Amino acid sequence: MDTEHIARRLETRFGLGTKPTLRRALYQRLEALVEAEGERAYLVIATVAADAQNKTDKGRYFAFVVIRRLIERGILPAPEL
Repeated sequence: MDTEHIARRLETRFGLGTKPTLRRALYQRLEALVEAEGERAYLVIATVAADAQNKTDKGRYFAFVVIRRLIERGILPAPEL
């Protein structure tokens, strides 16, 4: 498990999309989450990153799915209604 420079590696792999500031903030938030939660957060992120490789728009898929999976697994709190 290589938890070093996660934000930079995600940016290299998936790019910054049409909203670079927002996408970069997502990657930085994911890196901070791995630092706080450790392996369980890293495994979810790595799984979504691997799943994204088969998609047409890899970066968009990753950004859309990763937060939802982290919420499903109880790593991030679900937004209130």
